[in-house]
Amino acid sequence: MIEVVIAPEERKETVWELYQEYAQELSLYDGEKRRRGRYHYPCFDLYWQDPNRTPFLILYDHEPIGFCLLQDVGVSYRIDEFYIRPLHRRRGFGQFAVERIKEHCRKLGRHDTLAANVYVNNEPALEFWKQAGFRDTGRRMRVKNLRLIETEADLRTL
Repeated sequence: MIEVVIAPEERKETVWELYQEYAQELSLYDGEKRRRGRYHYPCFDLYWQDPNRTPFLILYDHEPIGFCLLQDVGVSYRIDEFYIRPLHRRRGFGQFAVERIKEHCRKLGRHDTLAANVYVNNEPALEFWKQAGFRDTGRRMRVKNLRLIETEADLRTL
């Protein structure tokens, strides 16, 4: 059974460990060498402190297999980080989790759009977000030397 739950404070370390796996995988796309430690993602703790941020833990048979860090950015909701462990990919778990995140956003009801940014060279992620109902907005942004594709999903459609 798969579950998507708001990560309580006592599970913050679990999300942090998953984030470490995620950061290492991102190195394949951004070339950055990331060290283990709390200090390279200064906003991480804010997901448990800021009411406009929500940390989700994705569980399969009560075991953590991924996470999602969501933020209300004032004009839309934005998935800042999203990760499913490689062993659990291509089994529908990521799609299930995204649908639960969309439901959460719809219940909040403040915005009609959920956004997610993807590295332009991360083809598997681009395909995943497309299958999850996100469309390329045509907008690009730059982080350091990397370009990101801005994608978004309409929360008014089911």
